[in-house]
Amino acid sequence: MKIQLSKFISAMNYTETVEASIDMEEIKLRGVSYPIRKKETFPLVLKNTGKNTVSWEFQTEITLGIPCDRCLNEVSYAVILNVMEEVDFEHLDKTDGEFSYLDDKSLDLDVLIFDEVVPKLPSKLLCREDCKGLCPVCGTNLNEKECGCDRTVADPRMAAIQDIFKNFKEV
Repeated sequence: MKIQLSKFISAMNYTETVEASIDMEEIKLRGVSYPIRKKETFPLVLKNTGKNTVSWEFQTEITLGIPCDRCLNEVSYAVILNVMEEVDFEHLDKTDGEFSYLDDKSLDLDVLIFDEVVPKLPSKLLCREDCKGLCPVCGTNLNEKECGCDRTVADPRMAAIQDIFKNFKEV
């Protein structure tokens, strides 16, 4: 959703509350898509706070579908956003990239929300604390059933000794 800020920049002490919504259906980050499972409309308060200065404020919550780091089942992850920001358009430097969500005199709400959500994504997310993950041999989800594969991992430091035992094994 794009919001024109021209009237907020030029009209002193002008305030308006807009019913805003998120248009994007997913968050794409480093080649991975996280679908937005729940989003709601929210009030966005825009106001002129001085000469060429505009502030905006909103609170909302979105729920993303993020895969579990062990078993890859989708986990619902809620992100709560509380945004309060003020921008002076007279001293706005377009070259620094700090305000990627501002295009001329419009506010791109989807880009702003993306910029707010990404730092709040977890570095590791599990579907449950005791998630067993996937079998490294056959790929079965070990939370659902046991596959019976031999998953013992040999200690690589013992490989030379194991080779000796294999060579001198009596038949």
